[in-house]
Amino acid sequence: MEQGDQLLLLADLPAVRTRVKVREKKVVAPAEVNPIARVRVNVPVSHLDRDFDYLVPASIEAQCQVGDRVRVRFAGKLADAIVVDRLVESEFAKLAFIERAVGPALTAETIELVQSVAERYVGMFWDVVRAAVPNKSKAGEARKIKRIIDKGPPENDPWACYADGSELLLRLRSGDLVRAAWCSAPATSWWQEIAALVDAIRGHDCAAGVIVLVPDASSIERLVAMIPDAEIISNHLGQGQRYRNFLEVRSGTARIVIGTRSAVFAPVHNLKAIIMWDDFNDAYSDSHAPYWDAREVAALRSHETGCSLIVGGYIRSVVTASWCESGWCESIIADKPAVDIFRSHVRTLTDTAVERDPHQSRIPQLAWQAIKESLPVGPVLVSVGRRGYIPAFLCTQCGERAVCVCGGPIQCEHVEQPQGEATCGRCGSGGWKCTCGGGKIKALAIGAERTAEELGRAFAGTPVLWSQQEHVIANVDAQPRIVVATQGAEPFAENGFAAVVILDMATHSISLTASESLTRRGFAAAVRARVGAPIVLTGDPGSRENQALARWDSPWFAGRELVDRAQAHLPPAARVALLIGDRDAVTNVASSAQEKVDARLLGPIEGDPSQVFLMVRRAQGRALTEALNYIMRTRSADPKNSFVRIQIDPRDF
Repeated sequence: MEQGDQLLLLADLPAVRTRVKVREKKVVAPAEVNPIARVRVNVPVSHLDRDFDYLVPASIEAQCQVGDRVRVRFAGKLADAIVVDRLVESEFAKLAFIERAVGPALTAETIELVQSVAERYVGMFWDVVRAAVPNKSKAGEARKIKRIIDKGPPENDPWACYADGSELLLRLRSGDLVRAAWCSAPATSWWQEIAALVDAIRGHDCAAGVIVLVPDASSIERLVAMIPDAEIISNHLGQGQRYRNFLEVRSGTARIVIGTRSAVFAPVHNLKAIIMWDDFNDAYSDSHAPYWDAREVAALRSHETGCSLIVGGYIRSVVTASWCESGWCESIIADKPAVDIFRSHVRTLTDTAVERDPHQSRIPQLAWQAIKESLPVGPVLVSVGRRGYIPAFLCTQCGERAVCVCGGPIQCEHVEQPQGEATCGRCGSGGWKCTCGGGKIKALAIGAERTAEELGRAFAGTPVLWSQQEHVIANVDAQPRIVVATQGAEPFAENGFAAVVILDMATHSISLTASESLTRRGFAAAVRARVGAPIVLTGDPGSRENQALARWDSPWFAGRELVDRAQAHLPPAARVALLIGDRDAVTNVASSAQEKVDARLLGPIEGDPSQVFLMVRRAQGRALTEALNYIMRTRSADPKNSFVRIQIDPRDF
């Protein structure tokens, strides 16, 4: 068959029909009222950290209100977003629709707070959102927060021992704006004091919202017994339980919140007051970008919303002392008779054990005698500055702290080891030599385990317990025993401890807050003593830390520290920005910032990565953060620029 015949036959065959299914494009109608949603999209780069407009589908209009979390199509991918505003029209002609609604997140008030925090700490909006809003979850139940104290309301007014304490409660009952810093009096229960504050606020307005911030789960456990109708927002809860509690607060069902640092963002309706306990605690500083501090966020929220702010602790922090000095808040301290009883029983000893060979006795003779005399009548608390066995060392020749050339601490498992086996805890190098030429080390602060071991040998037959971060003892009974505790792990004893011995009341750290931290540890241990019990301190009797305890006057200590820092132009008299990254990158960012604001440059500090400090007068703090925000957004637009991490006012400066 010829080719032409084949073509004729093919032409006679019926045509094959191919069915093509055409999908009809679904028509989405926009909302009739305020059809435009202005959203903040979760993006990884700061130059896109701004508002974008989307159309609101009529079908999910109710779930796309201000503060709600939604999903949008951004750069071809689905991304999370927060609705920050609803508008009638947009300046852009062609807009995409919101894909779907996720659930409630922020309120209009907390949106402003999140934005303010992001700007103040040179961060991104969604970095703060992730700290403020728990992830939506249907996960299983979290561990229960138990009530470790349930004695009911106090018989007497817990604020009667404070100068102007009763007046403070009256002002709160009247609905007045109160900003105050109080130092917890000895032999008082701070959780009862906070419960009295909440009752006073709610006494004026039963629908008033209150946020109570505490540093840890054990503090929450003490408060839930006193304030049983509060909701808990804390990372110690499981994800599911935390999200459910958050929704209760967001809906307005719960008006009282107890929580750790993230609770400062809680979307409490009709917020009237924020109460913060132990503001100097490092747990209030977030370790994730943008490294915000709950104490500063609480002050910012009080300033923006006009709610009361009451900050308390065993000591007055230098920051709250600066607030009092400026007149932004008032000082609440205990009456003189309330502290004189404790002041008269404080004894300061020179700790010669620090200078002796570490194989000799850990406890000075007079402290040992106080323990021996007090054990027959009750438990004794021994406060130590360190965990573990032997974590810190001094040069035997000059007495200075053993520090590597990189700035890291020298470490070794046992002090008996040859010097060549001692290594740097940061860079790992060995063969340490002191600047004085010495090469031998001795223990500075022997840890809790070593101390407990020696006390067990000295007081055979007496139970010896140690309480530290990995194993915190909340309470002990009135039976004779010795409790060795590190900072933040000091238990409460039934009727108080029969004696308190505070070791290692000396600091060799160059940290700005080292002295403040030492004073806080001393007061936190001393307040555990029962009335009339001996309180023994070791260290330099003339040091400011020991003098503060001997005088029982932490406001005096904070005031002296504040004066010294102001003279040296250090925080809180100054604002600091820490830049961390590649040396060329941090140098370029620092130079660009100095072109916009008069900032003092410290560094670079060599290392991997390099560090640079920028310091300005406090009045220029906003100008510094504005400059850094602009620089970082500009740099993020160019992917060739290396990343620079920024911390504003780091605590460990």
